[in-house]
Amino acid sequence: MTDQPGGGPPVDSSDRPPETRGVVLRDEGSHVIVDLCGEEVACVIRKRLRRGAGKRRKAVVVGDQVEVEYSGDGAAIAKVEPRRTSISRRNPSQPRREQILVANVDAVLIVASAARPAPVPALIDRFLVAIESRGLEPGIVINKTDLDPEGSWEQWGAIYRDLGYRVLPVSATDATGLEEVRAFLANKTTSLLGQSGVGKSTLANALDPTLTLRTGGLHEGTGKGTHTTTTVSLLRLPWGGYLVDTPGIREFGLWNMELADVGIWFREIAARTDACRFNDCLHAREPGCAVLAALEEGEIDRSRHESYLRILETLRESTPEF
Repeated sequence: MTDQPGGGPPVDSSDRPPETRGVVLRDEGSHVIVDLCGEEVACVIRKRLRRGAGKRRKAVVVGDQVEVEYSGDGAAIAKVEPRRTSISRRNPSQPRREQILVANVDAVLIVASAARPAPVPALIDRFLVAIESRGLEPGIVINKTDLDPEGSWEQWGAIYRDLGYRVLPVSATDATGLEEVRAFLANKTTSLLGQSGVGKSTLANALDPTLTLRTGGLHEGTGKGTHTTTTVSLLRLPWGGYLVDTPGIREFGLWNMELADVGIWFREIAARTDACRFNDCLHAREPGCAVLAALEEGEIDRSRHESYLRILETLRESTPEF
């Protein structure tokens, strides 16, 4: 029996050589890189797997547990095990298709910056809905605290801390707050998510100095982050567990989400839904809405409610056909 990365259930490999089972570390376009007992092996993907996946999604993604076959032509992915979990979004270029970013993760650390670029709480809120709706453990890293000596990040960070989210202030350049992040990552598979320029790769390098991930700065004209990381990578951590570094995300459309379900994943809304007059209340303008009443009393942060309403609006505009 062998353990899956990230503390997943054991996989019975007694009926096959252990070197034929592995986990996908990177997708390099024409092939993927698979970790087979510590050895990185380039593997093509069998055509039947591509056909079986159909046009809506990729056959193999980073984090997949796979079986590899060898032939005279080299190594190929012959089988993909069922995914325990996944993180996906609406494909930005093909809105009716799902884009799976990574598979078989246990937790997600949303990385935001205290400054440069400015934080985008609405994007954080979308990430949280996607993360919690998939049953994953969320955390929020506020990076670049050294660039915000006034501590303005504490005001918006407190909104999430008061809702029960784990908020971890960090300066990757000053190496402050890293031990708390390492403790969050230990012995599980965790994906980093965040917009470009927030310092995800710099954070990963600071957490594990043996990593040499490319890092970049902000665009001088726009002040926005540049896409230094262009592929998803699964990285083994020396203290146990795996870290998934991802490209910066500027757009995150929720996939396969019903309007009525959005409020379930806003903790402050879910806590008051039962007190609404109507069972199908969407907490927008309905009479007798307990959520709107709490909003007027200052018990719910107004920016969070605005994020919720924007999600409803985008879902109405772009609900995919299945």
